[in-house]
Amino acid sequence: MAYQSDLGTDPLIIDDSNAGRFVEQWRDEGRAFGMTPRDYRVAPFGSASRPAVDLSMGPILERSQFADAIKRADEARTTPDDWRKAMEVPIQNQGSWGYCWAFGSVTAMTVTYAMTGHVAPNLNPFPVAYRIKGGRNQGGWAEQAYKGKADFGVPAHDVWPGNKEGMSQWQSPEVIASANRHKVTASLELPQNNFAALVTSLTHPKFARPVTMGLNWWGHLVCAVRAVALPGGGFGILIVNSWGPSWGQNGCGVLVESKSIAFEQIRIERCTPILAA
Repeated sequence: MAYQSDLGTDPLIIDDSNAGRFVEQWRDEGRAFGMTPRDYRVAPFGSASRPAVDLSMGPILERSQFADAIKRADEARTTPDDWRKAMEVPIQNQGSWGYCWAFGSVTAMTVTYAMTGHVAPNLNPFPVAYRIKGGRNQGGWAEQAYKGKADFGVPAHDVWPGNKEGMSQWQSPEVIASANRHKVTASLELPQNNFAALVTSLTHPKFARPVTMGLNWWGHLVCAVRAVALPGGGFGILIVNSWGPSWGQNGCGVLVESKSIAFEQIRIERCTPILAA
């Protein structure tokens, strides 16, 4: 019998048969989306890679290797999702703001911090998107968020709580200091629409990392934390959303392979080491 990942009780699985209905339902509920198509003339492919080299992921897996790689990662409990749960990374909530492109990206950053084995900082994505968009409630793409996280960093919720408006908060010494302590120092842009690259990043035995996924069919960006083997021999991706813990299964869901094809997918390699303040 083919290996199947343990997905817990009553997981939300999104596939071709229900995706359209779910998107309509979520729009009717007033959920905020916010991912816009990336302008590759302004932000060419690879511009989110810092430095612009393949740092640690190695060769992309062949499809015939998926099942074994997923089983090995599940049994070793080395996936980004295992670290996310062990270090109790909070589920973000973008509220009515179209800032999924920043919220999903900062979730990936927080999970990367968790994978160091230390308590992950409770980072706030809102100030990053708010600054990038000049206070406007406007969509974007992950590369914009990664640039902001590398250039000016991400403050924690304790110095900028929730989705609190006010650009002057960026002048606060506490906000500046917190943001400077939390930056992305290395990231890797994975090939577009390449499911194998996504599985490789999430199952690597030594260098597994979370990946942001920009999904055209959803108009939304989420954070991928685990590759899974589904009943019937198929594969999927466990995602962390930014619609609060009440969405899906504790803020998470599973996308089958056909719904995991991301036009933009960026893996975080390293963040600024956390030092004593």
